[in-house]
Amino acid sequence: MAQNASVNKATNLWISRIIPLILIGAVGYASWVEIKLLCVDYLLRPSTTLHPPRPGPAIGILVIYSILLLLFVFTYARLLLTVTVNPGYVPRSKYWRALRENKAKAKGLRKQRYRKRSSRSSDESTLENAGGESAENGGVSGNGYAGEVSTAPATTKPAPGLQDFYSRDAFVCQTDGRPTWCTTCLNWKPDRAHHCRETERCVRKMDHFCPWVGGVVSETSFKFFIQFVGWSAVYCVFNLIVASYFLAEYRRETHTLYVHWLVVVCLGALFGLFNLGMTGSSLQFALLNTTTIENLSRRTKVWTMAVHMPQPPETSTGFRTISFSTATSSTDSNALAEEQTSGAIKTFAILHTKPGENPFDLGMHQNFKTVMGDHWYDWLLPIKPSPCCNHDRKDGQFAMGPVVQRMRAEAGITSSEEFSHEKKHRKPKRRRRRSQRATAADAVREFDGNQDEKRGRDTRHDRDDADDIDLEAGHVH
Repeated sequence: MAQNASVNKATNLWISRIIPLILIGAVGYASWVEIKLLCVDYLLRPSTTLHPPRPGPAIGILVIYSILLLLFVFTYARLLLTVTVNPGYVPRSKYWRALRENKAKAKGLRKQRYRKRSSRSSDESTLENAGGESAENGGVSGNGYAGEVSTAPATTKPAPGLQDFYSRDAFVCQTDGRPTWCTTCLNWKPDRAHHCRETERCVRKMDHFCPWVGGVVSETSFKFFIQFVGWSAVYCVFNLIVASYFLAEYRRETHTLYVHWLVVVCLGALFGLFNLGMTGSSLQFALLNTTTIENLSRRTKVWTMAVHMPQPPETSTGFRTISFSTATSSTDSNALAEEQTSGAIKTFAILHTKPGENPFDLGMHQNFKTVMGDHWYDWLLPIKPSPCCNHDRKDGQFAMGPVVQRMRAEAGITSSEEFSHEKKHRKPKRRRRRSQRATAADAVREFDGNQDEKRGRDTRHDRDDADDIDLEAGHVH
């Protein structure tokens, strides 16, 4: 398995170096055919007497072709730059390199048959000790993490790296309440992160490994990838239409085929259909706020979320909870109560979505804007990065939609803003009781006054009716 993985990795890297060269060669060949053979030699300076010079179509084709070629080159260069400079990798642990070196040493020692069993055991124990040094890194040992998850009001020691999770209102977690642990990079995987085998790195919101650019398409480059395949599709379709039209005209008049134009037609059809398909699928993922990897299990996946509870329950609930101590790891109940009141302990409810629900779905319009930007020029030009790359949020590393709000409401959890607002306007119990009694007394007095007024009004109405009757009776007499 390891050998096959290394072979696949080498093959992908080799393909990722070849494909950009093929793409550049195809674009260069198409430019030579469109500009030199078609516009100059056929339209501006025709070598035959079948047609006079046609500068109008030639200039129009040159202008449109130059604009599309510029957009194609600009988006491709922006995509390459982002994938190379800012690929969206999650930093590895500082113990990763030492553990990798010790694994390589242990693998080499196992291949040496002449070593004694005692020496191999000693070397393997050295490997375990090297991984055990990471136990200081928040209880992480070897390829996993140590310690059992406690439920409220007990607390979990704040391991380094966990603060980025429990400092927010919600995050993706395992069934034990902790984030996913990457056994290769020795780090906590952020929300929607995936470990890439080709690069051996965890990548934020990874979509796929693209051989066209020789790297990973992730949250930092997904917008530029959509723009690249979109403008590539328009560029290829334009070449296909222009080359097909003049190829058909040339065949009607000469009863022969122009080979170079025919090649451009084939290239335009091949790459145009491919890029149209990639554009359609990528736009679909942007509208659904998902990725190619997440889409594989989109209809069946159940997300496990840790949702912050501003007011932890005093009794048992129907769901598990986990508490992170942000100040101290004391287990004394009085100390825990003081920490809880001072905000030193954060309690999270471990909730599950329904199968197929996406907690990051904000609606198609908002999903599109989180990837492509807020303005129309951001959708067309690869200038600004995606808004979803900004993780300076309090609610979560990514914006969360109605699914999380429904889960919070079903669990009886108020958001931090609602809790702080309620706490700010909350009165003491004694004052609340007095105000409630006063309000009730005022309501009773108001009700009695309304009844008296109503009875008086009815009495006056009856008296007036009697006077009218008597007056009329007098007139009759």
